[in-house]
Amino acid sequence: MSYGLALTLKIILLVIMVLSAAFVIFAVVKQPGNSSGSDAITGAGSTDTFYGKNKAKRFENQLKKWTVISGIILAVSAVAFFILGLL
Repeated sequence: MSYGLALTLKIILLVIMVLSAAFVIFAVVKQPGNSSGSDAITGAGSTDTFYGKNKAKRFENQLKKWTVISGIILAVSAVAFFILGLL
């Protein structure tokens, strides 16, 4: 493999890794934490409508799915970058 092609592939993989890592960080920060149960005891958060609760859950599920996908992309590109460095 020529040096120019290997360098181009490394740069592309680095850009992919930086973008996917930034998205993973953003997605993890945006995800709400698990409530400790005190909300259930006090009734806090129970004023939401049914649609509002489902809308929030739908967004959380999509965010979880995209976090996993971008994490997989990050891992695969890191392994490919390492293998490319061995050649």
